[in-house]
Amino acid sequence: MAKEKNVQHEKLHTVDENATKKFDSLYAIIAIVGIILFLCIATGVHYKNTFAMLYPEQVAEQYGANEVVGKDDFNSLKYSTLITNQYLGDYFRNNYVKPVIDANYEAKERTPEEEGDLKTQISEVMDAYYAQIIAGNTDKTLDGVLKQYMAEYAKQHEAIFGEPASSEDEAVERFEASVQAYSEANRLQAEDISTEVTKTYSGDELEAYKSTMDAARTAQLEKFGIALSDISGVCEVTYRYTVDGQNFEQPYTLVQVGSQWYIDIAA
Repeated sequence: MAKEKNVQHEKLHTVDENATKKFDSLYAIIAIVGIILFLCIATGVHYKNTFAMLYPEQVAEQYGANEVVGKDDFNSLKYSTLITNQYLGDYFRNNYVKPVIDANYEAKERTPEEEGDLKTQISEVMDAYYAQIIAGNTDKTLDGVLKQYMAEYAKQHEAIFGEPASSEDEAVERFEASVQAYSEANRLQAEDISTEVTKTYSGDELEAYKSTMDAARTAQLEKFGIALSDISGVCEVTYRYTVDGQNFEQPYTLVQVGSQWYIDIAA
């Protein structure tokens, strides 16, 4: 009888091991499939964005969707000459965030409640300030908005937290949140959106376009890593949309660098 129980126990143990092995194998397969799907989606998004940059009307559509309809001047720059040789996030961090951050300062320890209360205070102040500088930034200068915002962020952080801003990530997150809050409050309910290439410059017109660039404009392009000789094409695209039954048009000038098109924000 004891021998029979041992045999039954061994069988159950074997069944348990097989079930565990099957579960582990199934889990591994699911994990691998999940990783493959993630990589496929990430690669697809990358190539979709890159593919869109090959066509000026698609670039203008994305830029207009952010700048005109979404009231998001910052993220529209992803489709401009600014990011021909760099990532927008890196450009923002290196030129505007890092100069106002004291990375060597060790922030005070606070309870989650204390930290949450202070973050709520600074978010309210900075969201309102972002709306203020956007309203007053009539010339739409990139430096004007970003320098003012980050200088004010450093000032308000000192006043609200009682210490200098020391986290680069928190500064970036606060700015992105202000941009999103402004966009959500002011975006247009646009319909019938379309884009049309209204003019493609000939070789002579391309050279004439380059010759009209003054030293300041040329310097701005060079700051983005673009030399005049890099520009191989120019075209004009009209972005059209309807709001409350009224028709609107927004013209854009795009330049071709390599095989890709970009909104010429220096134009």
